[in-house]
Amino acid sequence: MSGAEVLSRIRKANRFWVAGHIGPDGDTITSVLLAGRLLRYLGKEYGLYIADSTPEKFAFLSGIEDVRPERPDFDPDVLLTLDAPNLTRVALEDFPSLYPSAQIINIDHHLSNEGFGDVNWVELDRGAACLMVLELLRAAGAAVSREEGEMVFTGLFTETGGFVFPNATREVFEVCAEAVRLGVGTSDIAIRMTARDERNLALLGKILSGMKTEDGIAVIELTEKMLSEVDLDHAEEDTDSYIRYPTSIPGIKITIFFRELADLGEVRISFRSLAGVDVNALAARFGGGGHPAAAGAKVEGDYEEVKRLVFEEAKAYLREGA
Repeated sequence: MSGAEVLSRIRKANRFWVAGHIGPDGDTITSVLLAGRLLRYLGKEYGLYIADSTPEKFAFLSGIEDVRPERPDFDPDVLLTLDAPNLTRVALEDFPSLYPSAQIINIDHHLSNEGFGDVNWVELDRGAACLMVLELLRAAGAAVSREEGEMVFTGLFTETGGFVFPNATREVFEVCAEAVRLGVGTSDIAIRMTARDERNLALLGKILSGMKTEDGIAVIELTEKMLSEVDLDHAEEDTDSYIRYPTSIPGIKITIFFRELADLGEVRISFRSLAGVDVNALAARFGGGGHPAAAGAKVEGDYEEVKRLVFEEAKAYLREGA
């Protein structure tokens, strides 16, 4: 499937739900916003949906207030999913049964994508999903202004870890150069994405002070107790970059970041590796996925037991020669 074919399918429909993944990062947020720009240009009816709240640092992006944690209140012709490997990741597992006549268009760049759509446009060599939506905007003939440039640069900066990860490709830098030509304040955005208030800095201290390393694996965690101690809740936490610190330690092959969500009875887990270890395959053992260097999973169960099981599995994974 190509971008041109996807655009053709979009032109034929009228009512769209646009969904990004839970625990939203910069790429999924900006992909959703850019898709909204595309659908507005095409004269479509649409609703923008991300089941979780969007972090405050993205509040400067134009139209962010249109992204809602509630499902749109109209029946769709199309569900357009962005940057998500499956319907669980966008909190819409029941969509096919609720709207059996609606199409699902799946746009993603993750190796773990399950090809769950009626239309699947999955390109593993694209540095970010927002690049794919930008391609659709251009193909449709829509003008790309500074506002769209801000969205794309934000998505690329966050998805590449500040241009550190292997997905910082030639295309990524070419699009960033275009953003500069559009007048995007790239330095301001970089500062916004990396800035932390006093409470989040205190949280970083707690997270790193509790770091454990063993057999080439670094483990950090965020518990409900730690959040309470710095007077933060999950809507206010800003932990996107915390995992990069242990990942950069010489000799560390895998970093695991556990986040306790007691109210939901689940643990969200992030995996990273800059040592050539495929953490996507490790995340897949827990129903998750992502990229070879960066992946995640969501596991239901007792927090301490989940931590133990995942850590033991990671050690076994390395022993297997991963």
